[in-house]
Amino acid sequence: MALSPLLSTALSSPLTEKAASLLLAGQGRTIMGLFADVTIEEKHKDEVEITEHPTDVGSPFSDHAYKTPPEVSMKIGWSESAGRLNGMVGDSILSETTGLIAVYEALQALQDNFIRLVVSTGKRLYTNMLIKSLTCTTDLTTENILMIDITFKKVFIVQTSETTVLVENQQAPELTAQVQDAGTVQKKEIQTSLLGQITGSAQIGGAWE
Repeated sequence: MALSPLLSTALSSPLTEKAASLLLAGQGRTIMGLFADVTIEEKHKDEVEITEHPTDVGSPFSDHAYKTPPEVSMKIGWSESAGRLNGMVGDSILSETTGLIAVYEALQALQDNFIRLVVSTGKRLYTNMLIKSLTCTTDLTTENILMIDITFKKVFIVQTSETTVLVENQQAPELTAQVQDAGTVQKKEIQTSLLGQITGSAQIGGAWE
């Protein structure tokens, strides 16, 4: 399947999320510009994690709470006509490809490459979303359509940095300095037996260090 320049850009550009947010805001239900023929169900999930610590007497106590990344689950479907239309529009992740297999493979490519997506739903616009799960159902009623259960989860991006501290400014440079090459070290015989190492006596040879 030939993927469009939009998907190729999404695979490489860190600015994709910001640009897509501006382009897709207010344009209905889309997954990075790919729209479904029908949306059967949407589930939005926001949770707060509250820590609990056991006590000897009484209920556990909590000393911390934090917001977990939001998730959204969708049950969506495509017909052959929707697949052809997605392949013809300019802002779709499909490129002159038609059919349900092309739509399915495009979703798999987004998941396999861990692409951070912009997902526009009927209620909210989500950014920095990864495809957490992708399920395709085929039965007697969905033989000629593409029925997908898909779950997205938001990822938070953290910036990291490095700081270089001179050895002479370190509190314990012998512990934090880089490993130095001391060259080849020859073994040295010591006159201490195993019994001597245990008891401190019986100084007879044979041990090496």
